Formats: sequence, structure tokens, C-alpha cells
Amino acid sequence: MQPKKTIVQSVKWQVFCFHRQSRKKFAFKKKTPSEMPKYLLNITPQTHVRATKGDSIFFKIPRDRLRPSGLKRLLRLEKYNEYKIALLAETKNKKFTFPEQGAHITFFLPCPKSWSQKKRKQYHMTLHQSKPDWDNLAKALCDSLLSEDKYIANVEVTKRWVDFPVGWIEIDVKDTFDEQTMMTIQHE
Repeated sequence: MQPKKTIVQSVKWQVFCFHRQSRKKFAFKKKTPSEMPKYLLNITPQTHVRATKGDSIFFKIPRDRLRPSGLKRLLRLEKYNEYKIALLAETKNKKFTFPEQGAHITFFLPCPKSWSQKKRKQYHMTLHQSKPDWDNLAKALCDSLLSEDKYIANVEVTKRWVDFPVGWIEIDVKDTFDEQTMMTIQHE
């Protein structure tokens, strides 16, 4: 008498059989980087702005009656909302939908205007290792493109300096099945 298979073993076997039967149909070959879709969004990245329930009062009070700190907060919220709308419009123009698995997002941030020309050339296309944080940039991107980001499973994020007056966002969609994944499925 053979021992009963566990649920995990049964599921692994079904996945293996499915991929074995459909190997000709899907041909899980690794795509070259030139075959991967790449999207370029021509908008300077901004960070996420946390909005609270109390911030709604700033939109009800006339601007001339707001204190300087309240006006500053209102302008930040408006700028962030405009960024989200512009980013959504840009992605709709490019017919881009955010992939659930396998994306590499590169944020290209412009060098500060106060830097010398020599310093700008030195930092051009190098890794950006100061504020704004990468997670706040990614959060702003996801907030503008997705109603819920719980479905996102794998994203790589990179920040780079550029010696241009404006920045941009580059999104590379990656293949979800690579050779290592296929080897694991075939050997189980």
C-alpha cells in the first residue's frame, strides 16, 4: 500500500504535469532584455505625501485666510494630487498597466540647481543615495496607478541622478518564469 500524498505534493505534481504537457505551447525560454517591454514616463518623480483626515479642512478654508503653515501644506497636497493625475494620464497614453510580477522601476532624479556644473557631470547617471527615499517614490507611483497594490508581488527599484532640468521614470517589465524556476518545477 502506497502512502497518501500530501496536498502540497499533489499540487506540485499537478503543476509539473501541466507544464510538461504545455511546454511546446509556452516554450519557457528566457527572453533577452531587448525583448522585454520598457516604458518611459516623461514626468519628474515626486515622493508620497501622507494625507490625513484632518487635511480636508485646508480645502474648505479660503487661501487668503490660511496661515503660512496651512497654505504650505495645502500647496504640497495639491502638487502631489496634480502629480498623480499627470502620471495616470501619461500611463494611459502609453497604454501601460502595472504588472503584478516582475518589474524594475528606475527613477531618474534631476540634480539640484545649486550644484556646480562639475559636480553635476560627476554625479550624472550614478546611484542616488540621498533623500527622497526609494519607498516613498515607489509608493507615489503605486498610489497614482493602482487602487490597491496588494497584488504586486515583485518590484525592483533604482534611483539615479541625471544632469537634466527634469527627470523621468523608466519601467522594465520582466519575465515571470526564468530558467531557475523551470528547473525547480521540472525536478520536483
